Amino acid sequence: MFSINFLQLQTFWQLMVCNFHTFKPRVIDQMLNGLIWTAINIVVFGFIMTARGVSAEYGPFIVVSIACIQGFFIPVHNIIILVSQINDSSSNLHYELTLPIPQWMIFFKYAIANAYQGFITAVFMIPFGKCLLWNAFSFQYFSFFKFYFLITLTCLFSGFFALFLSSKIHDLFKIANMWQRIIFPLWFLAGFQFSWNDLYQISPTLGYLNLLNPLTYALEGGRACALNPALSLPYWNCVFVLIGFTIIFGYLGIKNLKERMDCL
Repeated sequence: MFSINFLQLQTFWQLMVCNFHTFKPRVIDQMLNGLIWTAINIVVFGFIMTARGVSAEYGPFIVVSIACIQGFFIPVHNIIILVSQINDSSSNLHYELTLPIPQWMIFFKYAIANAYQGFITAVFMIPFGKCLLWNAFSFQYFSFFKFYFLITLTCLFSGFFALFLSSKIHDLFKIANMWQRIIFPLWFLAGFQFSWNDLYQISPTLGYLNLLNPLTYALEGGRACALNPALSLPYWNCVFVLIGFTIIFGYLGIKNLKERMDCL
């Protein structure tokens, strides 16, 4: 099923290059949007809320949370584009499925494209947050390699998760339902503004339920290698669980799309 040769890899690479050139005009806007969102959160949680008595450590906590989750939003935004292409028989997707490469590679390409787009928009969040918070954001626990490896995994998960959601949405008017019923709850309940330990202390039941949320591991894993690791879930546990979720949603997304597109 997954056997490929050099010519097929070459075709796949050219499709990736084409996608990058399509995305390139939007790079600055996407990065600017991310930086504006980061700046607003830093002003609110890093300055206003700390002036109201919240711990000064909350500013760095929010910056790391934003950096961990930023790569999730670009892929889910791109669901609109993919669903539109699925429903349009004259789209690039339908043309690409006629190319002499395994059809699963076409869907794989969309997931990888989503992942690198998310990564590009997330990569500068930490340096930007450090510039704004300066001495309030200590790099005492920060591990560059572990953090950006975790960000890469989160973006890969997000790309394949978006692929899975696209396979389930048949009508663009359902996109709003997806945001209200799936994306927003996953993001907001995963611990964007609180740690898993905080939730567990309040309610162990809710804490254990939240372990079913993939974004919990994205946020906890990022904080485990950027802030005090004693306050987060173990880093490598988060890594392995994220890999597992990526494989599951990647398999289901490609399988569903092949069935939906009536691929041979």
